[in-house]
Amino acid sequence: MTLKKWLEFRKRIGTAGMEEIFKESIRINDKDSDGDTLTVDTTVQEKNITYPTDTKLHQKIIKKCVGISRAEGIVLRQSYRFTLRKLNVLLRFQHTRQGSAQARKARKKIKTIAGRLQRELCRKLSPSAFEKHQQQLAIYKKVLQQKRSDSNKIYSLHEPEVKCYT
Repeated sequence: MTLKKWLEFRKRIGTAGMEEIFKESIRINDKDSDGDTLTVDTTVQEKNITYPTDTKLHQKIIKKCVGISRAEGIVLRQSYRFTLRKLNVLLRFQHTRQGSAQARKARKKIKTIAGRLQRELCRKLSPSAFEKHQQQLAIYKKVLQQKRSDSNKIYSLHEPEVKCYT
C-alpha cells in the first residue's frame, strides 16, 4: 500500500476507525505477550513538520533563542530583528540570475546569526536556567553543525526524532 493510499484510507476511516484498529492490535498482541510491551508500527503516521530546509531551521533557532532570552531576562547584544527582515527579502529572489548569489550570502548570514545567538545564550544563562534549556540548546547546536549531506539530520526542532525515509 502506497503512502498516499494509506493516508486516504486513514482519512476515510477517521479517528474512530484508527482507534478500532488500535484496540484490535492490542487484543491480538495481548494473547502473545506478557503485557509489558506492545509493538505498534508508526512509521507512516503524519508528522506536524514543514518541508525541511536548513534556513528555516536556522530562523526558528533565532526566534527560539530570542524567546528564551526574554523569558530568562537576558539582554542580548543584538536581536538582529531588522537584519533578518532584510535577509528574508533577499531570500525571496533566489531563483533569479542576480539574486541567487545574494540569497546564498543571506542563507550563510542567517546561519551565522543563529550560531552567535545560540553561543551567547549558552554563555549568559545562569546555571539553573542553562540546565532547564540544555536539551533545546544541544538540539540547536546539532542543527547548526549538520551539513547537507549528513545522515541522521534533525528536520524539526519540536520533533527532533523525526526521520526522513526516501
